[in-house]
Amino acid sequence: MGISISKYKRGEIKLEQISIIVISIATFLNALSVIITFIGKAKKPVDNAVDKKFQEALKPIHDKLDNVNIDIKKLDKNQCMNYLVEFIEDSKNGITKDEIQKKRASEVYDHYTQDLHGNSYIHDGWDKYVK
Repeated sequence: MGISISKYKRGEIKLEQISIIVISIATFLNALSVIITFIGKAKKPVDNAVDKKFQEALKPIHDKLDNVNIDIKKLDKNQCMNYLVEFIEDSKNGITKDEIQKKRASEVYDHYTQDLHGNSYIHDGWDKYVK
C-alpha cells in the first residue's frame, strides 16, 4: 500500500489513503479513550481508600476547629454586645456621636442581629435610644 511517486503528482492523495488515515486516527483516539477510562476506574477505589484514611486522620483536627469556631463566634458576639451596650448607653445619656461612629455602630448592630442572630436587650435598647 505504498504510494508510488511516479504514479501520482506531488500533493495527490487517493481517497483510499485518506480513509486509512482517518480510520487510523479514530482507532488511536478510541484506544486512548479506553485506556483513560480504565485508569480512571482502576484508581477510583484507591482514591476512595486514601480519602477515607485522610478523613479519619483529620477528624480530631476538624473537631477541634469546630470548637474553636464556636468559641470565636461567642467572642465575636460578646464583643458586639459590649460595643453596642456602650453605644446605646452613650445615646441614652445624650453623648453625641459623629456620622462615622453612627455608621460603625449600625454595621456592628446589623452583624449582631443578622450574622450572629443576636436578639436581646440590645435590640430593645437600640430601638428605644438609637433609632
